[in-house]
Amino acid sequence: MGDEKFILPGPETVSMSGDAAKKLMACGSGDAALLYLCILSGGGMFSRETAAARIRRTPEQVDAAMDVLARLGLVRRDEAPAPEPADELPAYTAEDIRRELDSGAAFRQLVAEVQSSLGKKLSSEELVKLFGIYDHLGLPAEVVLCLVNHCIMTCTARYGAGRRPTMRYIEKAAYEWEREGVFSLDAAEAYLKRREALDAATASFADALQIRGRALTVSERRYIADWIAMGFTAEAAGEAYDRTVLKTGRLTWRYMDSIMKSWHAKGLHTPAEIRRGDGRRAPARKPEAKNGPAVTAEDIERSRRALEKIKEEG
Repeated sequence: MGDEKFILPGPETVSMSGDAAKKLMACGSGDAALLYLCILSGGGMFSRETAAARIRRTPEQVDAAMDVLARLGLVRRDEAPAPEPADELPAYTAEDIRRELDSGAAFRQLVAEVQSSLGKKLSSEELVKLFGIYDHLGLPAEVVLCLVNHCIMTCTARYGAGRRPTMRYIEKAAYEWEREGVFSLDAAEAYLKRREALDAATASFADALQIRGRALTVSERRYIADWIAMGFTAEAAGEAYDRTVLKTGRLTWRYMDSIMKSWHAKGLHTPAEIRRGDGRRAPARKPEAKNGPAVTAEDIERSRRALEKIKEEG
């Protein structure tokens, strides 16, 4: 059949860029192409349920298609992120620091201990940050020292021996401790135990999701932290991962999250509970014929000849 030219009917026209069309054709996802047309025809407005109804796909298939569009760079959410509280220390002066060093024995001792742990003399800017942690955030000197040593251990474990955290890194960790109410050594010990347990659980989840040889992103850690908070085990995450890959062909975080949330709503958090409450049904077996196979006239004739032969030989 030769090339033909078609005239598109009006009056409503939905247009897309040539680059978008090339990306959609190259990705090979019909669902993504349908969803993109749905979003274009709606002027950029998107509702998961409405889109599912319009393109006749399930909400989960819409989620998977949206992930494809996002990966291709064809869609992005037009929303301003919620502003976070500004983690900014007051503007202390060199005179403020000098006065505290001259009159405050606790801060002077803290400076000496921190410099010893970091293996260097703190600059004026670093002294200002350290004083802000001590004065503005209100962390006691012994807690600040515990914080600094924890940051050193974390940095060494992540980047190797000899690496030391910057004072900015320590400052950010200090804000986290302040938000968590870590104002004593007992509170610091409890907080670090919780962090250690969370890190171990997160590593187990990452292994169950076949993520090895790289660090998790912030968003990936957030998903896993939510699942841990819901009460899921790493084995349960492995089951959700298996179902996600079978359905979408890859690890689709949003699709997997929808599975986990549906299980959580049903109170299913372990593999045993999931098998009992949301297990896959085995394919139905075909019923066997009760009376055996049908007998044909040819079978009867063959049997008759065999019987006559037996009689002749006997």
